[in-house]
Amino acid sequence: MTSKSFSSKGLLGDSLRRNLWGFVLGGVGFFFSLLLPVLMTMQHALEMRAEQLQHFPDLVDQDWQAALTSVSLLLGGGNPFVKMMFIVMAIVCGIAMFAYLHARQKVDFYHSLPISRTQLFVNNYLTGVFFTVSTYAVMLAVALACTFAMGFGAAVDWSAIGSAVVSHLIVFLLLYALTVLTTVVCGNTVISLLLLAWVMLSPMLVYVLYSGLCSKFYQSYTVANMEIALRLVPMVQFFSLNGLQYGDAVLRPISMEQNSALGLLLVYLAVAVAVTVLSWYLFRIRKSERAGVALAFTPAKLPIKVYMCLLMGVAFGLGFSMIAGDFWFWVGLVLGTILFHWIVEMIYAFDFHAIFAKPVHLAAILVVLFAGVLCMKFDVTGYDSWLPDRNSIQAVSISGSAEEKLTKADNIAAVYQLAEMGTQVNRDALRNEGNYRSLVLQFWTDGRIATRYYMLPDNDEVSALCNQVYFSEEYKRVALPLFQVDLEQQNAENRLSLDVYTNESGYEVASTVNDGDSIRQILTALQEESLARTENDLPVLRLEIYHVDINGVKEWKGDAYVTAEDQETLALIEKLSGVKPMPLSTDEVELMELQYRMQDANGDTVWQSVEVTDPVDIAALLKNAVNRDAMSLYGTNEAAINGFLLDERMDSVHVSACMKQGDGENWYGLAYAAGEWPEDVVEKYGPDGFDAADGDVASSAMATEAAG
Repeated sequence: MTSKSFSSKGLLGDSLRRNLWGFVLGGVGFFFSLLLPVLMTMQHALEMRAEQLQHFPDLVDQDWQAALTSVSLLLGGGNPFVKMMFIVMAIVCGIAMFAYLHARQKVDFYHSLPISRTQLFVNNYLTGVFFTVSTYAVMLAVALACTFAMGFGAAVDWSAIGSAVVSHLIVFLLLYALTVLTTVVCGNTVISLLLLAWVMLSPMLVYVLYSGLCSKFYQSYTVANMEIALRLVPMVQFFSLNGLQYGDAVLRPISMEQNSALGLLLVYLAVAVAVTVLSWYLFRIRKSERAGVALAFTPAKLPIKVYMCLLMGVAFGLGFSMIAGDFWFWVGLVLGTILFHWIVEMIYAFDFHAIFAKPVHLAAILVVLFAGVLCMKFDVTGYDSWLPDRNSIQAVSISGSAEEKLTKADNIAAVYQLAEMGTQVNRDALRNEGNYRSLVLQFWTDGRIATRYYMLPDNDEVSALCNQVYFSEEYKRVALPLFQVDLEQQNAENRLSLDVYTNESGYEVASTVNDGDSIRQILTALQEESLARTENDLPVLRLEIYHVDINGVKEWKGDAYVTAEDQETLALIEKLSGVKPMPLSTDEVELMELQYRMQDANGDTVWQSVEVTDPVDIAALLKNAVNRDAMSLYGTNEAAINGFLLDERMDSVHVSACMKQGDGENWYGLAYAAGEWPEDVVEKYGPDGFDAADGDVASSAMATEAAG
C-alpha cells in the first residue's frame, strides 16, 4: 500500500512541511529586502513632512513627491535588495532541493520511494519555486497594505509592480534552472557551486575574450559592446532591469531613457524552460552510484575541460600580452592551457597526481587553440578585407551608431568609398607619424548588420567624403541632438531645459531657459536655420539640452550650436534669456599663450610655449576666434561631426587665452574656422625652423634645446 505522503498528490505538501527552512529563509529575506525598506522609507518621509510643515512649508510638496517615488521604486523594479534576495533563493533552493544526489545514502533512500523519477524531479523543483514565490507574494501584499494604511497609496503603480513581478520571476527561474542543472550534473556540492559560477559567468568571458582577440589581430574590429556582454550574465543584468525595461548602465535600475527589455526576458524565459527540460532528462538517466564524484556524467568531462582550457589559455595570453608585450601572449596561451588542464584533471580525480593524466588531450587542446589564434592572426576569414556587396546595402552609419541610419544614395556611396579606402590601409600605416582620422562605419545589408573600424589618412579626399555626409540634411536630422528632442510632449513630468554658454561665460552658464514654450520656439527656429546654413561660421552660442524629470533631476541630452548666421534664433535667445553673444576682445584678455608641437632629435613629440602680451598681437589672435572650451570644440573631427570645419593647423599649434572673469581669471583654448587661422602672428612667435603645416622643425638641435 502506498503512503499518502509519497503519492503524487501528497508529495509536494509533505516536501514543504519537511523543509520549513525554505519559508523561514524566504520570509526573513524578503522582510529585510522589501517590507522593511518600504516601512523605513515611509516612516522617515512622514517625520520629515511633519517637521517641514512647521519650518519649511514650501518644500513639503517637492519632498513628498520624492518620497512617493522612492516607495514606488522599492515596490516595483527598482529595488536592488529584492533582486539580491531572488538570486540567493535561486542558488540556495536549487542546491538544497537536489543536494541529496551528492550523498549515497540519501540517493538510495529517495530513489527507493514508490514514485517515478519525473514525479520526484517535479516535486523538488516546484518546492524550491514555491518557497520563493509564496514568501515574496506575502511580503509584497503586506507591503502594499502598509503603503495604503500609511497614506502612500499614490506611490502604488500597479503596472510597474506587475511588470516587476514578471521580470523578477523570469530571472529567478533562469538562475534557479541553471543551479538545478549544475547540481544534477555534478556529484559533489562544492563542484556544483564552482560549475555554477562558471556557467553563469563564462558566456560574458567568452564574449570579452573573443573581443580581445579580435582587437589584437583585426585592424577593423570595433571595441566590445559591454551591454551585450552583460546581457549574457542574467545575474548581473538583473540589476539594470526595471520591470520590463532596462536602463543604459548596470546598477542604474531607473533611467529617464529606458528601452524595452521584453525581448531579453522572453529569451531568458525560453532558456529557463530549455535548461529545466535538460535538467529533467539528465535527472531521469542519472545513475545513483555517481554520487560523490566530480561529474555524474562521464561524457561531459572532456567537453567541459576543453571549454575551460581554451578560454583560460586565451585569458592568460591576453593578460600576459597586456603586461609584457606580444611575445608573452604566446607564452600565456601555453601556460594558461596547461595550468587549467592540470586543475580540471585534479578536480575530476580528486588526486594531485592526475596532473600528468591525459597528455594527449592537452596536446590536442594546444593544437586547436594555436590553430584558431593563427587563423585570426593571418586573417584567414578575410575579416579586415571584407566589404559588403554594394547593391545589398540598405543603410549606413558613419559613427557606428545604430540610431544613425542613413539611407540616401549619396551618403551610402560616400560611406562605402570610405570603407574601400579603409580596407587598403595596412597595419603599419596605423603606427606611422602623421595625422589620421578614425571612423566607425556600419552597414545594414540583407539580413546582416556589420560594423568596421578604420584609421584613414586625414587628407583632402577623406575629409571631403566625411564632410559630404556630415553636412547633409539627412545626417543632421538623424544624428544631431538638436533634432532628437521631443518638443511637443513637454509636461510637469517630462520637460526640457536649456543652459546657454557664450564665449565670455567660459565654463559658467550664461543663462538657463526652463519655460517649455520658450524652449520650443528657440529649438524650432534653430532646427530650420541649421538646415539652411551656407557659411562655415563657428558657433557663437552653445545650448546644452537637458531632460528634467518630476524631481528636478537633469539628464544631459546633447549640445546644439548657434552661429552668427542664425539670426532668428539669436533674436529669440536674446529676447527670452537676455543673452547676446559678443566677440572676444582685449578688454577680457591681457595674456595669451602659443604652444608649438615639435619633434626632438629622437623623434619624440615635445611642446614649446610662448607668451604673447602685445595688445596688437592679442587682438589679431582673438579676431575670428571662439572659445573652444565654452563651445566644446576640442578636435577637428569632433567639430566636423557637428557641422563645423576647424583649421587643421590647430593640431600643431594650440592658442590659449587668459580671460578675466569677475575677480578671477581662467585659461581657455581658442578655435578658428578653416581659412581664419592667424598665420602671421603664429609664425612671428614660432621657434626657428617651425613649420605650422606639419608641426615639425628643420633643426634637430633646436628641437632638442626646446625639449630641454
